Amino acid sequence: MFDRIAKNYDAANRAISMGMDKVWRRKTIELLKPFRGGRYLDIGTGTGDLVFEILDQSANVLIDGIDPSGQMLEIARDKAAKRGVGDAVSFSTADALDLPMEGETYDGIVSGFCFRNIERRQKALEEMLRVLKPGGKLVILEATYPANPFIRLGYKLYMPLVPIIGKILGGGTAYRYLVDSIGDFPKPETVTDMFSAAGFSGVQYWPLTFGTVCIFSGKK
Repeated sequence: MFDRIAKNYDAANRAISMGMDKVWRRKTIELLKPFRGGRYLDIGTGTGDLVFEILDQSANVLIDGIDPSGQMLEIARDKAAKRGVGDAVSFSTADALDLPMEGETYDGIVSGFCFRNIERRQKALEEMLRVLKPGGKLVILEATYPANPFIRLGYKLYMPLVPIIGKILGGGTAYRYLVDSIGDFPKPETVTDMFSAAGFSGVQYWPLTFGTVCIFSGKK
């Protein structure tokens, strides 16, 4: 599915989020606090937007971006080539449930709009903890269902437009799945409990844009 929508994925994100996705990603990396000389992993990197946000916020870092979608990764590689980032960035296919990296490899891990697509989320969190260095941070950005009843009403009125926008931009029925997956995603408090159960400490979450997205974080 993500291979099919890769070509227009960035344009669809901008349209559906009304440009707010850039703000959300910037805030996500600000919470990650990447530092010079650090090594980072972006799980479900897609077209690489979080990878490039890390590069914008910190110099002399190494970043691995992984995704199951080859077409998404090709776009990410094209972006990297245009930016001339050299060997600082690597993109490859990998499974979040069975990361090919050795333990304690990364200073930080990020993931944007991917976590809800993982069926065995607890297993994924355990894998992320394994490859983090002690003191390393995990930061996940995800679309969530707003708790406020008034915001929820507006949300319900807007969400039927999402598949229409996606279809106009060449996404076919894929964006119907987007709406359904947000509705099926656990409440933020349940997600933080999952972080804690996996072994993360200092677990927190921040609702953004009236709770339509949340940032979750925890440390090893």
